[in-house]
Formats: sequence, structure tokens, C-alpha cells
Amino acid sequence: MFKVFDRRFKGWIAAITLALSTLFLMPLVAQAANEVLVDSSNSIFNVVTVYKVDKSEQNKTLTDLLKLNQENLPQVSGFLNTSILNGQDESEIIALSQWKDLSSFQSYAKQGQRNINNITPQVFACQVQHTETRNTAPSFSEKDTIMFSQFKMKPGKKQSELTAIVTQEMPGVLQMVSGLQWAAVCPSTDKSTIALLARWNSRGDFKSLGQKPGFEKESNYWETYANNEHGLYDVVKIIR
Repeated sequence: MFKVFDRRFKGWIAAITLALSTLFLMPLVAQAANEVLVDSSNSIFNVVTVYKVDKSEQNKTLTDLLKLNQENLPQVSGFLNTSILNGQDESEIIALSQWKDLSSFQSYAKQGQRNINNITPQVFACQVQHTETRNTAPSFSEKDTIMFSQFKMKPGKKQSELTAIVTQEMPGVLQMVSGLQWAAVCPSTDKSTIALLARWNSRGDFKSLGQKPGFEKESNYWETYANNEHGLYDVVKIIR
């Protein structure tokens, strides 16, 4: 009798353990599926599409862009995902997409313009060359805060030289500000631009960088090579 009870008791424990593990693992699986990894293996091509918008048109442009991407991209061969980033200063919206190879995106691009509300976007492809992170592999999810920065190369300046300088600066900035989780440098394939992505805990953490002693002295390292544009963006939607 006790052996039967012991077997049943162990069975109940196993069933409860399985049920609890399923409950706890399901959110983690869902979260992982919703993450975008910032790949530094050069096996994935990133395409950046930047829409300059007026504040009065931002919401409409965002809605139209979401609709266009959701209706068209998931069925395209070679497409992996696109993340819609809404500028916190209400002047830009960025579609950051990942593709298996550059030719897949180029084939898609030939099918037509990606103009929204008569806005002709800036488009460039890049590959992540280096990442700097605290603990885990660089990634982001919906509702995260992302800094996106563009270094637009000046005439006669070599992209490779500035890429090396930016890469060299990254560990120091990560050490300086605890709210910075990771950063990734992504030189464009046409040599015109360097994109820098960074994951911040909050807008306050981003602002605190400029208040650090010595930051202003070190922050103009790119001026000889490029003009810089940067801002904070909310990850509104990830489409797969």
C-alpha cells in the first residue's frame, strides 16, 4: 500500500513540476521569439530606412509605415524581420530590417519605392562589425529604448579609419555609464555611413552621459571624419 502511495506521490510531484516549469518557461520563450539579435558574425545584412517627418505627421506616417511593412515584408524571400523605431523627438521614424543576404533586399527594392506620405527615405545597408556588451548577447525587444546614431562620412575620409576609432571608444563609454547595456557599430556597404546602435535603460541614462566629467572633451573624436546625427527611439513594433 505504501509503495503504491509512494509511486502516486512521486507522479504528482513530477506533474506539478512539469506544470510549473511550463508556466515559467512560456513567457521566456515568448520573449525570446520577440527579440531581435544584433548579429556580429557578418552573416546577416541590416537595412536602415530613415523617414524624416514633421511632428504633425508623425502618427500618420507611423501608422502607414506599420501597415506597409506588415502587409508586404513577411512573405518576401530572404526577409527575417523589421523593427519600427519611433523617434522620441518626433522628427524621425526608422525601419531597421534584417535580411539573409543583400541580394534578397535588392530584389525586393526593385519592386517599387518605399515612399510614405510623399517622404523619400534615406536607405543604406550595413553589417555589424563589432559589438560591446555587459553580460548577454546584444538584442532588443518591443518597448525598449534604442539610441541610433549616424556618422555621415566627409569627402575624402575613410570609413574604415573612423570605424576603428568608434570601436576603440566603445568600451570606455560602456564603463562610464551604467545605464548603457550594449552598443554595436554597423558600417554601410557603400562606405558612406557608419550606424551605431545602443541599448539604454532609459532616456535619463542617455542624458547622463553628457554630464560625465571629461565627456565633452572626448565626444568630438569623429568631427574630422564625419557629421553625426543621433537620437533616442522607442521600439514600437517588430514584424517577422
